Amino acid sequence: MAGDRIIHSTANGGSSATATRPRVMPEPERARDARRQTGVPPPDPSRETESLGWVLVRLAPLLAGFIVTWAVSATGGRTISDEGPFLAAAHRLLHGHYAVTGAMDGTKYLWHGPGLPALISPLVAVGAPVTVIRLVGPLLLFVAIVLFYRLLRLRLSRRAALVGAYALGLYGPMYEGITSSLQKEPLALVASVIVLYGTARYVSAGHRRYLLLAGLALGALAMTRLEYGWVLTALLAAASIWWLLARLRHGANSPRARTARRWALVCAIGMLACAPWLAYTYSITHHFFYWGNSGGISLYWMSSPASDQLGEWHASHTVFADPRLAAYRPLFHFLATLPPLQRDLTLRHLAIVQAEGHPAKYALNLLANISRMFFGFPFSFTLSAAVLAGLVLFNTALLGGLTAAAISLRRSRRSLPPEATPFLWFAALAVAIHLFPSAEPRFLIPLIPIPIWVMAHALSRRSRPRSPASSHHRALQHQEKLPTPAG
Repeated sequence: MAGDRIIHSTANGGSSATATRPRVMPEPERARDARRQTGVPPPDPSRETESLGWVLVRLAPLLAGFIVTWAVSATGGRTISDEGPFLAAAHRLLHGHYAVTGAMDGTKYLWHGPGLPALISPLVAVGAPVTVIRLVGPLLLFVAIVLFYRLLRLRLSRRAALVGAYALGLYGPMYEGITSSLQKEPLALVASVIVLYGTARYVSAGHRRYLLLAGLALGALAMTRLEYGWVLTALLAAASIWWLLARLRHGANSPRARTARRWALVCAIGMLACAPWLAYTYSITHHFFYWGNSGGISLYWMSSPASDQLGEWHASHTVFADPRLAAYRPLFHFLATLPPLQRDLTLRHLAIVQAEGHPAKYALNLLANISRMFFGFPFSFTLSAAVLAGLVLFNTALLGGLTAAAISLRRSRRSLPPEATPFLWFAALAVAIHLFPSAEPRFLIPLIPIPIWVMAHALSRRSRPRSPASSHHRALQHQEKLPTPAG
């Protein structure tokens, strides 16, 4: 629309002058205009007013499943996996500090982000046993399912949202280890779903409270799993470039530029939320933009040029216990004499040297890492047949469902809601960043809501009932084709 024509009337009703001025549509009207062009229905916040009790009752079987899995897989009162470092970090937070700068144990330095230790610190403060603290995982998973239902209900029917929520809750790989020990993935999943929900609301309506919600949740995700700090950095750079290109190609007030700008602001708020952590790490390491010291050893194993190593992560103590890793013992004896920071930086340097010196082998390790992340192999150990079958079954179904959703959208010539582009950027860059360190299937869990969201919207559009207007139009066309009765 080029502009509005303004008529200046004279006393006798004629027109003396005609002027044209550009017409700038207000924000709600521009949003409606963009939605008319894309055919995407607007989000309906009134759907969120349905009773929370109704939602909890409908989703209660999932909570029961999480609790039963937690009870059946209980390992007693001894700590396993990363539980010891998490509990120790929570104790240190309660005493006003986090990293142990004088220790040689890297897990007491900046190995883990402060997100999960901060969450469990109240339970640690009251002396709750580890068996009770482990219950945090199943409860967080259920919170994530409820929030994901709310996200789906912004645009989908109650039935479609329930199906999508159950699809996330029944994602089998989520149960492996997550409900039996204290891990970061449940909290990361909650933060990820809040990022998606806040982004969907902010991109569509522009309310600043949802900007803060999405941005702070993105920062919380990075504080829970520190590698998401690099994901956030890549997202901010990509969103800024997208915003600039959209402004140049489509105009500053175009729907694409508006979506890009809002997503860039979400990423900027997320980065600001991480600023205290980065300031803290700088104060003790004197290295700018230092997220943590757990990445070096993972990057090192991923770059290994040895024919019997395909990028699988090995702990330092495993090197001295596994005869197959005996060749690495001199290096790890030397690394054991270094403080955690110098150890991490040395391993990062070695990773770069090995990757540059053996690019073909590094590419093979990357391919193996993709297989590990999605299907659970190759590992030096063998996962149980049930776990392997579940990973292959669920993730193959996930990839197949995404393919079917893409075909359905292409054939119907419909587009996803505007927040789909930030969601897909989020998923793509997160998967890409996780290719470089040694990966495990559980690393995908915070991203699983995104493909399920895409499939739910694509398949829901395919089965959406016809509108009354289109039905009436087709009826009129049918009547015109009927023969006119004689006489």
